[in-house]
Amino acid sequence: MMRRVATAAVLLPLVVLAVRYLPSYLFLLFLDVLIVLSLVELFRLLAVHDVQGYGLTFPLALLLPWIWVYHPTRLISFLVLTILVCMGKSVLSSREAKSGFLSASGNLLAIAYLSVPLSIAANLHREGRWEELLLILSVIWAGDVAGYGVGRKWGRHKIVPRISPHKSLEGYVAGLLGSLVAAAFWGSYFLPSWTMLDLLLTGLVLAAAGMVGDLFESMIKRSADLKDSSNLLPGHGGILDRLDSLFFALPAYYCLLIW
Repeated sequence: MMRRVATAAVLLPLVVLAVRYLPSYLFLLFLDVLIVLSLVELFRLLAVHDVQGYGLTFPLALLLPWIWVYHPTRLISFLVLTILVCMGKSVLSSREAKSGFLSASGNLLAIAYLSVPLSIAANLHREGRWEELLLILSVIWAGDVAGYGVGRKWGRHKIVPRISPHKSLEGYVAGLLGSLVAAAFWGSYFLPSWTMLDLLLTGLVLAAAGMVGDLFESMIKRSADLKDSSNLLPGHGGILDRLDSLFFALPAYYCLLIW
Protein backbone atom coordinates (compact mmCIF):
# COMPACT_ATOMS: atom_id res chain seq x y z
CA MET A 1 0.00 0.00 0.00
CA MET A 2 2.78 2.44 0.91
CA ARG A 3 4.60 1.73 -2.35
CA ARG A 4 1.39 2.42 -4.24
CA VAL A 5 0.94 5.77 -2.50
CA ALA A 6 4.60 6.73 -2.93
CA THR A 7 4.56 5.96 -6.65
CA ALA A 8 1.37 7.97 -7.13
CA ALA A 9 2.80 10.89 -5.15
CA VAL A 10 5.75 11.06 -7.53
CA LEU A 11 3.97 10.43 -10.84
CA LEU A 12 0.77 12.45 -10.50
CA PRO A 13 2.45 15.88 -10.12
CA LEU A 14 4.74 15.07 -13.05
CA VAL A 15 1.78 14.20 -15.27
CA VAL A 16 -0.11 17.35 -14.25
CA LEU A 17 2.94 19.51 -14.96
CA ALA A 18 3.43 17.82 -18.33
CA VAL A 19 -0.19 18.47 -19.32
CA ARG A 20 -0.10 22.05 -18.15
CA TYR A 21 3.32 23.31 -19.21
CA LEU A 22 5.04 21.13 -21.82
CA PRO A 23 5.03 22.48 -25.37
CA SER A 24 3.18 20.35 -27.90
CA TYR A 25 6.19 18.58 -29.40
CA LEU A 26 7.58 17.60 -25.98
CA PHE A 27 4.17 16.39 -24.86
CA LEU A 28 4.01 14.25 -28.00
CA LEU A 29 7.42 12.78 -27.18
CA PHE A 30 6.17 12.05 -23.66
CA LEU A 31 3.16 10.23 -25.12
CA ASP A 32 5.39 8.29 -27.52
CA VAL A 33 7.34 6.95 -24.54
CA LEU A 34 4.07 5.76 -23.00
CA ILE A 35 3.05 4.17 -26.30
CA VAL A 36 6.31 2.21 -26.61
CA LEU A 37 6.11 0.94 -23.03
CA SER A 38 2.44 0.04 -23.47
CA LEU A 39 3.11 -1.81 -26.73
CA VAL A 40 5.85 -3.88 -25.13
CA GLU A 41 3.54 -4.85 -22.26
CA LEU A 42 0.58 -5.57 -24.53
CA PHE A 43 2.52 -7.80 -26.92
CA ARG A 44 3.90 -9.66 -23.90
CA LEU A 45 0.34 -10.38 -22.82
CA LEU A 46 -0.85 -11.29 -26.32
CA ALA A 47 2.07 -13.63 -26.98
CA VAL A 48 0.18 -16.38 -25.16
CA HIS A 49 -2.33 -16.26 -28.05
CA ASP A 50 0.44 -16.64 -30.67
CA VAL A 51 0.26 -12.97 -31.56
CA GLN A 52 3.50 -11.74 -33.09
CA GLY A 53 4.26 -8.07 -32.52
CA TYR A 54 5.35 -6.52 -35.80
CA GLY A 55 8.30 -4.14 -35.82
CA LEU A 56 6.35 -1.88 -38.19
CA THR A 57 3.59 -1.48 -35.60
CA PHE A 58 5.86 0.59 -33.37
CA PRO A 59 6.63 3.44 -35.85
CA LEU A 60 3.02 3.43 -37.06
CA ALA A 61 1.74 3.74 -33.50
CA LEU A 62 4.30 6.43 -32.67
CA LEU A 63 3.52 8.47 -35.77
CA LEU A 64 -0.25 8.49 -35.29
CA PRO A 65 -0.32 11.23 -32.58
CA TRP A 66 1.94 13.45 -34.71
CA ILE A 67 -0.26 12.98 -37.78
CA TRP A 68 -3.37 13.64 -35.72
CA VAL A 69 -1.93 16.88 -34.31
CA TYR A 70 0.04 18.36 -37.20
CA HIS A 71 -1.54 16.81 -40.32
CA PRO A 72 -5.19 16.05 -39.46
CA THR A 73 -6.26 16.13 -43.12
CA ARG A 74 -4.05 13.09 -43.73
CA LEU A 75 -5.32 11.17 -40.70
CA ILE A 76 -7.79 8.93 -42.55
CA SER A 77 -5.29 8.01 -45.25
CA PHE A 78 -2.70 7.22 -42.58
CA LEU A 79 -5.14 4.95 -40.75
CA VAL A 80 -6.01 3.17 -44.00
CA LEU A 81 -2.30 2.71 -44.73
CA THR A 82 -1.79 1.34 -41.20
CA ILE A 83 -4.54 -1.25 -41.70
CA LEU A 84 -3.13 -2.34 -45.07
CA VAL A 85 0.42 -2.58 -43.70
CA CYS A 86 -0.61 -4.73 -40.73
CA MET A 87 -2.71 -7.06 -42.89
CA GLY A 88 -0.01 -7.27 -45.55
CA LYS A 89 2.66 -7.99 -42.97
CA SER A 90 0.61 -10.89 -41.60
CA VAL A 91 0.60 -12.51 -45.04
CA LEU A 92 4.34 -12.15 -45.51
CA SER A 93 5.52 -13.14 -42.03
CA SER A 94 3.16 -15.92 -40.94
CA ARG A 95 3.53 -19.56 -41.86
CA GLU A 96 0.04 -20.52 -40.72
CA ALA A 97 -3.26 -18.84 -41.55
CA LYS A 98 -4.43 -18.94 -37.96
CA SER A 99 -1.33 -17.27 -36.51
CA GLY A 100 -1.36 -14.69 -39.32
CA PHE A 101 -4.94 -13.73 -38.59
CA LEU A 102 -4.28 -13.49 -34.86
CA SER A 103 -1.14 -11.40 -35.38
CA ALA A 104 -2.85 -9.00 -37.77
CA SER A 105 -5.75 -8.60 -35.34
CA GLY A 106 -3.39 -8.14 -32.38
CA ASN A 107 -1.31 -5.45 -34.08
CA LEU A 108 -4.36 -3.53 -35.27
CA LEU A 109 -5.80 -3.82 -31.77
CA ALA A 110 -2.57 -2.44 -30.33
CA ILE A 111 -2.74 0.71 -32.45
CA ALA A 112 -6.46 1.26 -31.92
CA TYR A 113 -6.32 0.47 -28.20
CA LEU A 114 -3.17 2.41 -27.29
CA SER A 115 -2.25 4.98 -29.91
CA VAL A 116 -5.69 6.35 -30.82
CA PRO A 117 -6.62 7.39 -27.24
CA LEU A 118 -3.24 9.04 -26.63
CA SER A 119 -3.56 10.82 -29.98
CA ILE A 120 -6.82 12.31 -28.70
CA ALA A 121 -4.98 13.49 -25.60
CA ALA A 122 -2.26 15.01 -27.79
CA ASN A 123 -4.83 16.91 -29.84
CA LEU A 124 -6.57 18.29 -26.75
CA HIS A 125 -3.18 19.44 -25.49
CA ARG A 126 -2.26 21.11 -28.78
CA GLU A 127 -5.55 23.02 -28.80
CA GLY A 128 -4.76 24.40 -25.35
CA ARG A 129 -7.61 22.53 -23.69
CA TRP A 130 -5.56 21.47 -20.71
CA GLU A 131 -8.50 22.06 -18.38
CA GLU A 132 -10.51 19.40 -20.19
CA LEU A 133 -7.59 17.00 -20.31
CA LEU A 134 -7.05 17.40 -16.57
CA LEU A 135 -10.80 17.00 -16.05
CA ILE A 136 -10.58 13.57 -17.69
CA LEU A 137 -7.57 12.63 -15.58
CA SER A 138 -9.11 13.86 -12.33
CA VAL A 139 -12.36 11.97 -12.95
CA ILE A 140 -10.50 8.73 -13.67
CA TRP A 141 -8.07 9.16 -10.78
CA ALA A 142 -10.82 9.98 -8.29
CA GLY A 143 -12.84 6.99 -9.44
CA ASP A 144 -9.81 4.70 -9.13
CA VAL A 145 -8.95 5.90 -5.63
CA ALA A 146 -12.52 5.72 -4.33
CA GLY A 147 -13.18 2.35 -5.95
CA TYR A 148 -9.93 0.84 -4.72
CA GLY A 149 -10.36 2.09 -1.15
CA VAL A 150 -13.99 1.11 -0.72
CA GLY A 151 -13.69 -2.14 -2.66
CA ARG A 152 -10.70 -3.27 -0.66
CA LYS A 153 -12.36 -2.63 2.71
CA TRP A 154 -16.05 -3.24 2.10
CA GLY A 155 -16.27 -5.03 -1.25
CA ARG A 156 -18.43 -8.13 -0.88
CA HIS A 157 -20.47 -8.57 -4.05
CA LYS A 158 -18.27 -9.61 -6.97
CA ILE A 159 -19.46 -8.58 -10.44
CA VAL A 160 -17.13 -10.29 -12.91
CA PRO A 161 -15.04 -12.73 -10.85
CA ARG A 162 -13.82 -14.64 -13.91
CA ILE A 163 -12.23 -11.48 -15.32
CA SER A 164 -11.37 -9.48 -12.22
CA PRO A 165 -12.00 -11.38 -8.97
CA HIS A 166 -11.20 -8.41 -6.71
CA LYS A 167 -13.61 -5.91 -8.30
CA SER A 168 -16.87 -5.49 -6.39
CA LEU A 169 -20.19 -3.74 -6.73
CA GLU A 170 -19.37 -1.60 -3.69
CA GLY A 171 -16.11 -0.50 -5.28
CA TYR A 172 -17.76 0.40 -8.58
CA VAL A 173 -20.47 2.45 -6.87
CA ALA A 174 -17.83 4.30 -4.85
CA GLY A 175 -15.77 4.85 -7.99
CA LEU A 176 -18.76 6.27 -9.83
CA LEU A 177 -19.57 8.65 -6.98
CA GLY A 178 -15.93 9.70 -6.71
CA SER A 179 -15.82 10.45 -10.42
CA LEU A 180 -18.99 12.55 -10.26
CA VAL A 181 -17.65 14.54 -7.31
CA ALA A 182 -14.36 15.12 -9.12
CA ALA A 183 -16.14 16.29 -12.28
CA ALA A 184 -18.32 18.72 -10.34
CA PHE A 185 -15.46 20.03 -8.22
CA TRP A 186 -12.95 20.45 -11.06
CA GLY A 187 -15.45 21.92 -13.48
CA SER A 188 -16.82 24.48 -11.05
CA TYR A 189 -13.36 26.05 -10.76
CA PHE A 190 -11.73 25.54 -14.16
CA LEU A 191 -14.67 25.20 -16.55
CA PRO A 192 -17.13 27.84 -15.27
CA SER A 193 -18.97 28.02 -18.61
CA TRP A 194 -20.08 24.41 -18.25
CA THR A 195 -23.39 23.71 -16.54
CA MET A 196 -23.53 21.27 -13.66
CA LEU A 197 -25.54 18.93 -15.87
CA ASP A 198 -22.73 18.98 -18.45
CA LEU A 199 -20.17 18.19 -15.79
CA LEU A 200 -22.14 15.36 -14.22
CA LEU A 201 -22.97 13.83 -17.61
CA THR A 202 -19.29 13.99 -18.57
CA GLY A 203 -18.28 12.46 -15.24
CA LEU A 204 -20.82 9.66 -15.68
CA VAL A 205 -19.69 8.82 -19.22
CA LEU A 206 -16.00 8.95 -18.32
CA ALA A 207 -16.52 6.82 -15.21
CA ALA A 208 -18.48 4.19 -17.13
CA ALA A 209 -15.94 4.10 -19.95
CA GLY A 210 -13.08 3.90 -17.47
CA MET A 211 -14.65 0.93 -15.70
CA VAL A 212 -15.02 -0.93 -18.98
CA GLY A 213 -11.44 -0.07 -19.89
CA ASP A 214 -10.22 -1.45 -16.59
CA LEU A 215 -12.13 -4.69 -17.14
CA PHE A 216 -10.91 -4.97 -20.73
CA GLU A 217 -7.29 -4.87 -19.62
CA SER A 218 -8.08 -7.31 -16.80
CA MET A 219 -9.54 -9.68 -19.39
CA ILE A 220 -6.31 -9.53 -21.42
CA LYS A 221 -4.21 -10.19 -18.30
CA ARG A 222 -6.50 -13.00 -17.19
CA SER A 223 -6.16 -14.69 -20.58
CA ALA A 224 -2.37 -14.53 -20.16
CA ASP A 225 -2.64 -15.75 -16.54
CA LEU A 226 -0.84 -12.66 -15.22
CA LYS A 227 -1.81 -10.32 -12.40
CA ASP A 228 0.02 -7.22 -13.72
CA SER A 229 1.12 -6.14 -17.18
CA SER A 230 4.64 -5.58 -15.76
CA ASN A 231 6.36 -4.50 -12.54
CA LEU A 232 7.55 -1.15 -13.87
CA LEU A 233 5.56 0.94 -11.36
CA PRO A 234 5.96 -0.24 -7.75
CA GLY A 235 2.59 -0.95 -6.17
CA HIS A 236 0.72 -0.35 -9.42
CA GLY A 237 2.04 -2.87 -11.92
CA GLY A 238 2.74 -1.64 -15.42
CA ILE A 239 1.85 1.22 -17.73
CA LEU A 240 -1.21 -0.64 -18.98
CA ASP A 241 -2.40 -1.11 -15.41
CA ARG A 242 -2.29 2.66 -14.86
CA LEU A 243 -3.66 3.80 -18.22
CA ASP A 244 -6.28 1.11 -18.83
CA SER A 245 -9.20 3.34 -17.84
CA LEU A 246 -7.88 6.29 -19.86
CA PHE A 247 -7.62 4.16 -23.00
CA PHE A 248 -11.43 3.99 -22.97
CA ALA A 249 -12.23 7.32 -21.30
CA LEU A 250 -10.38 9.47 -23.85
CA PRO A 251 -12.27 8.07 -26.88
CA ALA A 252 -15.53 8.37 -24.91
CA TYR A 253 -14.80 12.05 -24.28
CA TYR A 254 -13.93 12.51 -27.94
CA CYS A 255 -17.34 11.09 -28.90
CA LEU A 256 -19.02 13.45 -26.42
CA LEU A 257 -17.31 16.42 -28.09
CA ILE A 258 -18.51 15.32 -31.52
CA TRP A 259 -22.06 14.57 -30.45
